[in-house]
Amino acid sequence: MFTIIGADGKEYGPVSTEQIRQWFAEGRANALTQMKAEGSTEWKPLGSFPEFAASVASGAVPPPTAPVQPRPHVPNYLVPAILSTVCCCLPFGIVAIVFAAQVNAKLQAGDMRSAMEASRRAKTWCWIAVACGLIATLLWLTLLKLHAIGVHRAW
Repeated sequence: MFTIIGADGKEYGPVSTEQIRQWFAEGRANALTQMKAEGSTEWKPLGSFPEFAASVASGAVPPPTAPVQPRPHVPNYLVPAILSTVCCCLPFGIVAIVFAAQVNAKLQAGDMRSAMEASRRAKTWCWIAVACGLIATLLWLTLLKLHAIGVHRAW
C-alpha cells in the first residue's frame, strides 16, 4: 500500500499497487509522481519503486509533460494590408504586406517579441495607407469640384 500526492497537492491513500497501475493507464500518475510506501516517511518518485520500474521502463507510464503555456494571439493584419494596398495607397500598402508576412514566420520561429513588433508595424502601415488614400481622394474630389465650378463660370 502506498500514499500518493495528487496533481492538486493533496495526499491520497492508502492506495494499492493495482490502483496506481490503473492511474498510470489513465494518465493520472507518471514516473515523477511523488509517493511513499506504507510505514515509510520518505517521499520518492513513483519510477524509483521496484514495483513500478518495469512499467516505467516499458513505457506503460505516460511520460511527464510540461504544462502547455497558451500563446497569446498575435494578429498578422495581412487582409487589411492587402485591402489598403488595393484600395488606398499602393506604396504604403506594400510595406504593410511585408510586415504582415513576417508575423507568422516569426511566430513559427518562436520569436514572440519580434512577431508582436511586426504585427504592430503592419497595423501602423495599414492605417498610414488608408489615411493617405483618404487624403488623396478628398484632394482629388476637391480639385474636381473646383474645376467643375471654374468650367461652369466660363460658360
